[in-house]
Amino acid sequence: MQEFLEIDASQGEAGGQVLRSSLALSVLLEKPVHIFNVRSARPEPGLKPQHLAAVNAIAALSKAKVKGNFLQGKEIFFSPGQVRPEKFNVNIGTAGAISLFLQQLLPLALKTRLDFHVIGGTDVAFAPSICFLQKAVFPKLKAMGARPDAKILAQGFFPKGQGRVLFKSAPAKLPLRPIVLGKAKNFSNFECFSSSSGLPSEVSSRQEKSAKKTLLEKFSDSDWESHLFSSPARKETIGSAIDVFAVFENTVLGANALGEKGKPSEAVGEEAAKKLLQELESGNAVDSNCADQLLVFMALAKGKSEISVSKFSQHCQTNIGIIENSWNANLQLKEN
Repeated sequence: MQEFLEIDASQGEAGGQVLRSSLALSVLLEKPVHIFNVRSARPEPGLKPQHLAAVNAIAALSKAKVKGNFLQGKEIFFSPGQVRPEKFNVNIGTAGAISLFLQQLLPLALKTRLDFHVIGGTDVAFAPSICFLQKAVFPKLKAMGARPDAKILAQGFFPKGQGRVLFKSAPAKLPLRPIVLGKAKNFSNFECFSSSSGLPSEVSSRQEKSAKKTLLEKFSDSDWESHLFSSPARKETIGSAIDVFAVFENTVLGANALGEKGKPSEAVGEEAAKKLLQELESGNAVDSNCADQLLVFMALAKGKSEISVSKFSQHCQTNIGIIENSWNANLQLKEN
């Protein structure tokens, strides 16, 4: 009889993070898992469309035997097989975060070549943006030996999604190298990505100008690089977002804000800028949103990884607990 590692998904923030990390580690460590109480603390417990899409994709990629993979399912029995190169398309069907879907599959990309197109949300609440992955997360993973790459083909906002992302990766040279990031060193410049869809083109520029004004009040002599994107005629998804980054010699720190109905574009830009200023105050090389994206890779690296973080998000704390308690991996992190 097959022995499953029992994982209670109600621990920590009891969201989808337990599912994402555990399934990825199950495949890479070739260990069957039984995950129960999936998203038990959420208003609508169980698997949502974005979680189900990720479960089905990781099962297909690893030739796994899986039970419980249906909408609102609250437990998963997952027995992984061997990871194989794949090229495929995925439509989450909602504005479910493409970034969290990628978070589920990124560890598998260490072992095989992946090439897929995903439709869903590129900029949604309670999830990192695709732009954030590109600028703040992927360079750190590449420094460890991973080789991910993502291209935004179209933005997608709540509630309709319809964003499109092309993801490609090549196998990493294993084992991964450890990552050591303490303090941010030698500030270089700010970089801003402001976008909108189905709205007047000035929405993007007003968001950018507000963010620039807020940040340069504190860093008056800093270089500023802007990237504005607007699709006023695209009505299948309506919304706006802005990502701002502080580029250092050894890291990139980022922050994001989303537009909302009735929320001035200037307020969106100012919100993102103030979030970034909070990250900069700590002086650390890893921001609170990025830390969560690195943990599984730190657990898989050979040698001691160590990062300093401005603060641990609830997602991050949950992820640490799963990796250390259920998978017996030791993570070296500092909160300053």
